[in-house]
Amino acid sequence: MANIVELRGMNDEKLAEMLENAREEMFNLRFRNASAQLDDYSRLKVVRREIAQVETTLRMRQLAEETAVGQPEIAAVLDGKEWQATTSFSYEDSAWQVAFVDADGNDLASALVDLNKKQPKGRKARLQKAAPNLVTGYEIAG
Repeated sequence: MANIVELRGMNDEKLAEMLENAREEMFNLRFRNASAQLDDYSRLKVVRREIAQVETTLRMRQLAEETAVGQPEIAAVLDGKEWQATTSFSYEDSAWQVAFVDADGNDLASALVDLNKKQPKGRKARLQKAAPNLVTGYEIAG
């Protein structure tokens, strides 16, 4: 199993393949457990954790991309264009780096999204405080 640093460095296709393999292994482990053929019960916990880590990494990438697209200046650049986003984690900034390119491979924009900023908890707190801006920096190309 890869640690979280290695997972963040992998591309989406590799992560999807790992997730599919882990889910298949979990199915087989549960089947063997139900039929009393499982020897190592600790493997269930390890595979469950692998699945959770991969799903978390994929979800964080998706949230970073959605947050960057929600930035008005970036949304204006992407409007009406066919684009693709590439998301990677920057350990120097402790934030997700999202790069947008068009169908020809030309850079459109990039954003730095910090998903670790403290969010207000509860309905009352959300009504009283404005949500923090998770996009810490962005750059429009061209």
